[in-house]
Amino acid sequence: MGKYNLDLHDDSLDEISLNKYGDKIYVSGDDASLWNRFYDGYRKIQCLSDETRKKLEGFEKEHPDTENEDFDQVEGVIKSRTEFCEKAIAIIDDIFGAGTARKSFREYYESIPGFIPDENKFAAFFDVMSPIIEDIFKRKMDRDKKESKQRMEKYKPQEHKKPQRKGAK
Repeated sequence: MGKYNLDLHDDSLDEISLNKYGDKIYVSGDDASLWNRFYDGYRKIQCLSDETRKKLEGFEKEHPDTENEDFDQVEGVIKSRTEFCEKAIAIIDDIFGAGTARKSFREYYESIPGFIPDENKFAAFFDVMSPIIEDIFKRKMDRDKKESKQRMEKYKPQEHKKPQRKGAK
């Protein structure tokens, strides 16, 4: 009976620190779905932002007298912003794993009861996370190119002689 060890561990697992408390997430450029999840999540948040902005503009048109804002207008604005933020939390957690948004803004969650990060917090999150994800994929592409070259080196064609016919002199 043969014994084999399939050890595919390499250094492609990346650690991202989320806060001063040491909370981390792990990602890998070798995760074929990471880029799609990140890009799709980013696009979803952009679309949500556009939808929310349109709702807020609608509230302003319905209630043009900004000096005497009524309760309905204020309530509508607050609900729209809160809905956006709750959906954005879910999107970030879908990209990087459950609890990522909470860990990223941990100090606020622990200091303020019922805290929900606002739009600016999500913009800051993506402003910092985007270059990290881009770097992970740049390193992945460089590593793949190097590994491909090394694999090809193993299989360089040898010089071949023309086959000789048996009995021919």
